[in-house]
Amino acid sequence: MDEPLFETSARKMVSYVMYEHEVFRGKASNTASHLKLPLISSVSDMTLKGHAQHLSKYYLHYGALGLSLRCHSSLKQGPIYCNFDSKQIIYRRKYGGGNGQALAKAVGVTNECKPKVLDLTAGLGIDSFILATLGCKILMLERNPIVYELLCDGLARASEMTSDTVDLAHITERLKLNKIDAFDYLAKLVPENKFDVIYLDPMFELPAKVAKAKKEMHALQNLVGADSDASKVLRIAMRHARYRTVVKRSNKSPGLTNQKPDVVLGGKSTRYDIYINRRLPPKLKS
Repeated sequence: MDEPLFETSARKMVSYVMYEHEVFRGKASNTASHLKLPLISSVSDMTLKGHAQHLSKYYLHYGALGLSLRCHSSLKQGPIYCNFDSKQIIYRRKYGGGNGQALAKAVGVTNECKPKVLDLTAGLGIDSFILATLGCKILMLERNPIVYELLCDGLARASEMTSDTVDLAHITERLKLNKIDAFDYLAKLVPENKFDVIYLDPMFELPAKVAKAKKEMHALQNLVGADSDASKVLRIAMRHARYRTVVKRSNKSPGLTNQKPDVVLGGKSTRYDIYINRRLPPKLKS
């Protein structure tokens, strides 16, 4: 995918990068430079908000939370940022079911089997982080430049944290991130570099009630847009996975391909379509 296209898209969706204190200026400046966006201070931001109708819907903010995506027009929408020490992830790490949770089962994680995973659509990295806590090594791909910056910032902060007796830095060592389109990456992937499992979680449309309740998720969907090439990516992914390809879908969404999955793991709102090339061995290390 042509990178300048994403840069143009970023400028249409995001007005500028703002920092709330001089201590954050350096990091904010780097992000603004990467995205080719204006850099402003919080004082300038207060002035600009009076002209919100002339601005893009969102802006990026650097402050105590790290890098976050914020909306000009909706005060009800909270900041969107990558936080691997959130209550949601702590709860999932403690009580999510470990190797027994649907994600782990879909990927094939057991006490002795820790597949090497390629996550084609990293987003804010939650699923990859959960797999890393279970012992897998993951290469995450993210093509959207704004989401990539949010994820980079979250990984950087997590790499310096020790939280709740869990060394987040040790977990993040199993995570690598690459800014590239999934199709382009797979097209260049040589056979000897096959991953054990390839994971695909394309953006799907949220039901109206869910979108209204989960404003942050809805904003991320607006920013990323639909993954219209997901079926094409899946077809090539199935040829590159050593053992299996896993697709996360909404229960109400159709499959990405006419090929019937070998296994389907269903949940309350999502399911995992699993396409198997060969059986995972009982013992496997990333």
